[in-house]
Amino acid sequence: MKKNLFLFVFAFAALAAHAQESNTQVTSNPLEANRCSVENMMQQRNGDIITHVFMANRDDQSNTQVLGVYVLKMSPTTLQVTDSLFLADTVPPFYLYAQDPRGEGNIRANIEPDGEGNSQLRIAHFTDDDLHIDHDSDVVVPLCEGTALDDAFSYMLDCQGHLIMKYYKENDGVTEGHIVRYDVEGNLLHDAIIPSSQNYIRTMEVYKESPLEYCQWRRAGDGNLNFYVLDSTFQLKNTYLINKVIYESQNPYIHENFDFYSSNSNSTFVIPDGDDVLVATYYEKYETDTMYTNLEFGVAAARYNLRTMQRKALVKFNDYSGLEASAKCYGFQKMPDGTVYLLYREEGMPIKYWMTVVKMDSDLNVEWKRYCETPEELMYVDPFGTQLSITVEDGEGNENGFVCSETYQEGVIHLILTHDGIPASVECSIEVRPYAFYPNPVKEQLLMQFSPDVQPKQIELYDLQGRLVRTQGNAFESIDMGQLPAGTYTMRVTLENGETYSDKVVKE
Repeated sequence: MKKNLFLFVFAFAALAAHAQESNTQVTSNPLEANRCSVENMMQQRNGDIITHVFMANRDDQSNTQVLGVYVLKMSPTTLQVTDSLFLADTVPPFYLYAQDPRGEGNIRANIEPDGEGNSQLRIAHFTDDDLHIDHDSDVVVPLCEGTALDDAFSYMLDCQGHLIMKYYKENDGVTEGHIVRYDVEGNLLHDAIIPSSQNYIRTMEVYKESPLEYCQWRRAGDGNLNFYVLDSTFQLKNTYLINKVIYESQNPYIHENFDFYSSNSNSTFVIPDGDDVLVATYYEKYETDTMYTNLEFGVAAARYNLRTMQRKALVKFNDYSGLEASAKCYGFQKMPDGTVYLLYREEGMPIKYWMTVVKMDSDLNVEWKRYCETPEELMYVDPFGTQLSITVEDGEGNENGFVCSETYQEGVIHLILTHDGIPASVECSIEVRPYAFYPNPVKEQLLMQFSPDVQPKQIELYDLQGRLVRTQGNAFESIDMGQLPAGTYTMRVTLENGETYSDKVVKE
């Protein structure tokens, strides 16, 4: 029987160059790169997950020295690294990884200089058992005159097994964008010039398979979201304005990190779903016209019908508020059975990073939330924010999953959650809870937020001598700690199903 398995990895950084044995949880950064980003992910037919980490150093003048790329192979059930390959001085560092549509093995494709001032396309093949590539069998074809600029999100293998790429080049001082289609044998099937109105849109997906249509999206200057539908020859067919995902205030904003030269992926996610689209985005809300009054930061998920432009569902996540708060959407994925997963991070004061995973049904009703506290060794390290997600299956093809990545300079953390939100690996160094509590340290009120699928039974507080100092059996929204002496306490949370959790709480 099929069941959903929700997997995600976050905080990727550089790994050991020849890691044949398994690596677990937090690893070092041997090259001391100050810029690392997970650029791509795919799953082999045998279930193994392939990805690579781009590594570079950037100085105070924003000059970048590319160090190389680590290609990693990971288990689909433990996310332990079982093999790796270091590609030194890789320029450009952007690749597509995908299962070879011709049969066994996988392909790796990229745009590269041809040594004569022009650009070419290289399509390489590697097996499920070995990351190394015998380049004697590579397919190499001319792409364009001059230097073609791509990025990590310029490549796609579509439902027909064709390689779709976007690239930009200078033509008489004007930036000219192209969308091209190649088969995996290197034959050019179509080349279209991107209209200037769609320049530097990095996103692209298959919108419909029959007739074949593609879609792109970008944030408009007024905070709305433009959704473009292209036909099979990449000509614009329809443009939709998804208006005001959040419209409770006079100044609605949809925010998106939209920088072609940035390795970070977008903070706005759009999923085509029949006549509907699902949108997840970071938002800001202002109660008045004054920018710094009654600020609300959060992440929102919405469902829209494109034909009627009716908003059919909206859910907001905003545990923190005020000038010290912020939020960012990190992953958004729809499973074949309609289940939707959302991964986001909120920050408050004092600084503490909480990764939150939400499982929703197709109407965006929340089924559960799991709060994942960053380990203490990375608590005050600002993550680079690389975000990437793919749907995966196990090696037998009978379980669905979702993998997401976030990059830190200092290490790699792996975390796996099953379809019901329970950690699947006892080796995980990150704490997973069906509740969040904040602020910590606390002065007066410790606020509690529980997942809708759990029911708290009792909360107990113990001092450092192990003495019970407070018991709470109802009204679990907050715990009054104002009368307790300053110090460190152990909070023991017991749920109605008998599960118990322990956390450290600091009273100022």
